[in-house]
Amino acid sequence: MYITASTYGGMDWHDSRTIYEQLKGNGSYDIREDKVPEAIADDIAKDFPYVEDIREKILQALSEKSNFHFMIKSGEKDSLGNVYYKESACYEDDGRIYYEAEADFDGEKQTLTRNLAFGQVSYITTYHVEDIPDGQLGYIVTEDFLAPAKGVDLVERLYHDIFDELEAAQDYADNLKLHGFKYPTSIVTFLVCNKESVLQTEWYKQQKEAMRLMEEKGQTYLDDSFHIFARRHIENLKKLSTKENA
Repeated sequence: MYITASTYGGMDWHDSRTIYEQLKGNGSYDIREDKVPEAIADDIAKDFPYVEDIREKILQALSEKSNFHFMIKSGEKDSLGNVYYKESACYEDDGRIYYEAEADFDGEKQTLTRNLAFGQVSYITTYHVEDIPDGQLGYIVTEDFLAPAKGVDLVERLYHDIFDELEAAQDYADNLKLHGFKYPTSIVTFLVCNKESVLQTEWYKQQKEAMRLMEEKGQTYLDDSFHIFARRHIENLKKLSTKENA
């Protein structure tokens, strides 16, 4: 089994972004089905070391398809560099306590919601579990532009076809040069994928067309013809002469 965590959120829909992460279990992306709950619990527990028995409580919520609610504390360092955790501000209204920063894990939906600034900022992490046949297993590396335009949470750009070998994909991801724009921010994203499913998407076909044109026109994704949005990038490339005629 393979687990992808997608985190969506921000101040509001204007600046919200989505970030993907491929989870590992015991150092492997291929996680045994009976170990999936533990991989999810470990991923959450690592961010909240101050919550007592959090791993066991997440596992319980997954098993019972129930909810687990807890306060988010802020980590600070003392003069010796030791980390201590400061409790969130709170207030009570109609018998309920509201924290400045709090989280809720939904075991049925496999989602973790973080509410900050008394709910003014929210981030929702969803854990997607997929069984990929060995013959369809692939690795995909993209440059992901976060919230590049109002109401657009993510643009994923592909500059290399889907990898068959894990090591080759990881090496490519480690060395992929980002654009370094002041805005929007971009990151390298490495994901395990079902090749057959990805090949059928319009997104993939558009990325392949951009790659084909870059090859034909003697361009790279770092040249001036590039545009964050693939459609505009393709239009720019079509206006160029081919490298044979340049």
